Amino acid sequence: MYLPGTPNELIGDLRRNMGISQQELSRRIGIPTSQISRLESGRIKNISSDILVKLAKEFKVSTDYILGLSTIRNRKNHDISELGLSDGAVTPLLKGKIDAQTLNRLLEHRNFPNLIKLIKIYFEDTLVAGIRGRNEIIDMAVMSLVDFKKDAQDDINLLKSQKLGDHEAEIEKIKSHFLMILRDIKKDMESGESTGETATADMIRKIQAELADKLREDISVDDMAAAVTAAVEKTVPLDEDSAAQLQRLAKQLMEQAGE
Repeated sequence: MYLPGTPNELIGDLRRNMGISQQELSRRIGIPTSQISRLESGRIKNISSDILVKLAKEFKVSTDYILGLSTIRNRKNHDISELGLSDGAVTPLLKGKIDAQTLNRLLEHRNFPNLIKLIKIYFEDTLVAGIRGRNEIIDMAVMSLVDFKKDAQDDINLLKSQKLGDHEAEIEKIKSHFLMILRDIKKDMESGESTGETATADMIRKIQAELADKLREDISVDDMAAAVTAAVEKTVPLDEDSAAQLQRLAKQLMEQAGE
């Protein structure tokens, strides 16, 4: 939240906060410096729509904020193309097949970025070399015990049990993070905590109105898994095979959480 002000005051404040001069702002948005000066001083009372849009884009705020109609600086509505989602990811959202509130809670969770990082590490095989090196050290220790200590079967078995598959540790960590997020979300829902302000409410409502003749279907685990995959693709570009693997993993985790 930010304190409201007059459009003239806000334009000047936003420019100064960016650390740019009137001349630089003039160059960036393509209007005369004298016009910017008159805007900031209040000599121009009515801001034309095209200048308002240019200012909002340059300052990365909503037009309502510049006009003093809102105390929220961030743009509330964004073009779908700005999200970087594929048509296949967006269509279930627009058709109402995915519970937007549940998806919001997933994306808003403080540990969701960490989950994305873990999944990215898994896809890129970042830790595989380290895990294989660890297993080789364990094999060497086992060989030493076999050679020098014939009655060390218990120790040998213990060492062998410490070996990991290439992705075993990563999968377990991803699973642990995902289940923790789900439990936190359930706790928040039970306590009545709401999600953040909807980012694209007006735009989504308009598009959904055009699709009103299509029936909404019950939300399935497959739908939610697809939603998680779409959210990941927004942050980490995935090829078709990787996206399919992630969707299967998300489905498995949610099914386990529901058991």
